[in-house]
Amino acid sequence: MQPQDYQRKFGASKQSMAIATGGTGRWGAYDAGRFSSREMASWHPPHSWVNTDILDNRDKVQDRARDMARNHPVISGAIDRRAETVVGPEIRLEAQPAFEVMGRSPEWADDWATNTEEQFRVWAQNHRFTADVEMTTTFGGVVETAYRHWWTDGDAVAVIKLLDRGANYQTCVEVIDPDRLSNPDGVADNMTLENGNRVIGGVEIHPDGYPVAYHIRCAHPAEWGRTDGETMRWERVPRYDQTGRPIAVHAFKRNIGGQRRGISRFVAGIKRMKMFDRYDDAEVEAALLNAVMAGFMESPFPTGDVQGAMQAPTGAEGSDDAWSFDKQLNYRMENSVKVDGVRIIQGLPGEKLTFARAERPSANYPEFQKTGLRSLAANFGLSYAQVFQDWSDINYSSARAMLNEIWRGLLHDRYEFVTRFCTPCYAAWLQEAVAIGRVKVPGGPLAFFRWRDELTMCAWKGPGRGTIDPLKESQSNEFELNAGTTNLGMIGDDNGVDHRQVLLGQARDKRLRERLGLDAYTPLKGGKAADGASADQQPADAPAGAEA
Repeated sequence: MQPQDYQRKFGASKQSMAIATGGTGRWGAYDAGRFSSREMASWHPPHSWVNTDILDNRDKVQDRARDMARNHPVISGAIDRRAETVVGPEIRLEAQPAFEVMGRSPEWADDWATNTEEQFRVWAQNHRFTADVEMTTTFGGVVETAYRHWWTDGDAVAVIKLLDRGANYQTCVEVIDPDRLSNPDGVADNMTLENGNRVIGGVEIHPDGYPVAYHIRCAHPAEWGRTDGETMRWERVPRYDQTGRPIAVHAFKRNIGGQRRGISRFVAGIKRMKMFDRYDDAEVEAALLNAVMAGFMESPFPTGDVQGAMQAPTGAEGSDDAWSFDKQLNYRMENSVKVDGVRIIQGLPGEKLTFARAERPSANYPEFQKTGLRSLAANFGLSYAQVFQDWSDINYSSARAMLNEIWRGLLHDRYEFVTRFCTPCYAAWLQEAVAIGRVKVPGGPLAFFRWRDELTMCAWKGPGRGTIDPLKESQSNEFELNAGTTNLGMIGDDNGVDHRQVLLGQARDKRLRERLGLDAYTPLKGGKAADGASADQQPADAPAGAEA
């Protein structure tokens, strides 16, 4: 509502003026609430409901986001960088049962977690891909696909099924295109169903405010050629079954209370990305024009004489004596002269060839592009160097600072995604594993329902942060180990490895070296070897650059 609308409705009193100016005083208590400044006078964003904002624009935003993910090399690469860094090719489970609440010992918790993780790994990574309903990838691949939906579309949707396909476990996960999550029969949002629940964007909401089911179209609405009517049929999938086992998974980034669907995570940058895309095309076209020599023929004769010479003589139109412009052009095309493959234009007597170049001042384009596209990298939560693989201006200190800042955001995104998507899948698998006896629970299988929340506590480990200077960071890890401020598990997480697998590998290496009669490794203490020499100390006669 504009200020004049307030005055028309409430009158020109001081109170209505205060309302119109957006504050308690004549000019408003906050600059952001005033209409008197040039910046605020014509700025009137809608005062709307979050689900209206998302659902009214979601289809078009998603179409544009997917188009950029397909065709924009920078956007496609940035999505790949996030998927590779946040979840990686194989997300790894770390079971963390709340053993103290259960009255169990740390030794029991470690043994139980080790067995559970091994059983889960067999299910998640077996070569038949039975963790995937479509049997095309491992559970890690399912998670990566879901994360790409989470980032590009704003929603990650999956259905957890029980299918008997001859595997050790029947649990399997199907990733659903978020386009299929929609209101049944196209009813309006906020419509009350026969059971008293409301439906918003395909999500069925209990009167208390939590989702109880999801309405999924049986086929994608754009799946042409189907004659079975599945594109116009919906299936209601409960969030949990009668035992509390997860069936439907819906993960999205919630920014406002009451939000029911997600929106593309880079929606704020789509317009700017498209503008830079057009600018890039214009610069490339200009560069091509600059690389091509354009020429035209200049004649010393008056225009009228040249035009008359190219016309057929009077009375000779259509005869063989006619010497028209078309015949002249055909003659030159058929009788061209070439030198080393380059065509030479034959001119008439007195004509000369003049070259012209399309000039465009684009010397500042690279710097302008770098400055503008930094906003694109910020929209993806990555650094400019990561997105564009341009490390020319990066030194060790700046790289380390950049990595620390970026890594916190990536870990935050990983936690939000895996908590909403991976943990429900783990809970569904664990219930089956306990039921068939592959994972033991104190008190028997039925005790699982008593300790469900305690047993499903877990963490998910993805790719490591990486190292910039391995020697410095290894020495730092050793100092922190000696000081008691870290452990092998935390160091393994930073490197993206399972520290227990590393220890098992070291034990195997030790046995093999002993069997082959080789000396054991010399451990480093504070960056120095066991004999006290510095790890990077070189002999006095060693040439420059040689390793000790």
